[in-house]
Amino acid sequence: MEYKFIVNTENVNSYGYRIITEGIETTQYERNPVVLFMHQRPDYKPTGDEVIGRARLAKEGDQLLAYITFDTENDFAAKIEKKVKGDFIRMCSMYADVIEASSDPALAMPGQKYETITKCKLIEISIVDIGGNDDAIRLSSGGSTPKIKLLNQKKIIMSELKTIALALGKPADTSESELLNTVTELKLAKTNAENKASEWEGKYVALQKSEATTIVNKAVKLGLIPEDLAEGQISLFEKDFEGQKVKLSKLIEEKEESDVKDGTNAAIQAVVLAGGKKTPVNTGGEESFDYLQKNDPVKLAKIRAEEPVKYAQLSAAYGQGVRWTPAQK
Repeated sequence: MEYKFIVNTENVNSYGYRIITEGIETTQYERNPVVLFMHQRPDYKPTGDEVIGRARLAKEGDQLLAYITFDTENDFAAKIEKKVKGDFIRMCSMYADVIEASSDPALAMPGQKYETITKCKLIEISIVDIGGNDDAIRLSSGGSTPKIKLLNQKKIIMSELKTIALALGKPADTSESELLNTVTELKLAKTNAENKASEWEGKYVALQKSEATTIVNKAVKLGLIPEDLAEGQISLFEKDFEGQKVKLSKLIEEKEESDVKDGTNAAIQAVVLAGGKKTPVNTGGEESFDYLQKNDPVKLAKIRAEEPVKYAQLSAAYGQGVRWTPAQK
């Protein structure tokens, strides 16, 4: 029976370095794919229980996997398999010799202290009780320090600062304090711009509401909208100001044109019925159709209902261009 283990990922392990999976040479190991327990081989007297199984390797993405088969004919190996099968042991570790390592900041990850292992030779794989990190990766045997150098953390930080400086449009050698000042200024400018935009947005919304109110009130006066529905109509402008404005303005325009046309026809009809005699009426000043429409629509509506002939004459005069201006007052 095979048991699947993760031997290596490219995460930073508990020792402060990481291994590039693609750089792990496995050719020699696969000729003799031994699996040990706790890396116990050097510095102790052999008992014949050192090898507890064999491994079949596979690389998937950034992972090196081992499919381990235990030597069930060996009592010790069978004992370890039982612990693995019972889920009491889940981790394995590898022992490898370093061939190449890199201090390139581009390969370093957060929390990394040592160089990145870009090439190494796999020596053996062991079942272990506690691995070197969450992925049970281990590079050395017997707890010895790996032969790799500490990273120059300052160099990594400086490389990151250069990248930030260039992103801000600054020279690569800009000092840390100057970069901090630049970031602070950008943050302040962003806050000010957002506040200003919010202020202008508020003013714009207020202007739109004022214009919407004017249009709706005019529609109410012309009888296009019941007065009790005016507020609801105004609220529609908040969702689609331009659309409501075009729609309602067109209705108002058509209504005004219709009123003028109706007034002209009524005036002609009144003259015909009166035998060609017109009833004298003041078509200018504060008695004009234009004045009443703008300043006293209630009175205009009353004239239309009670004095149709007069309303027709006022309307006809309006159609002929009679307009009220403040100068007439």
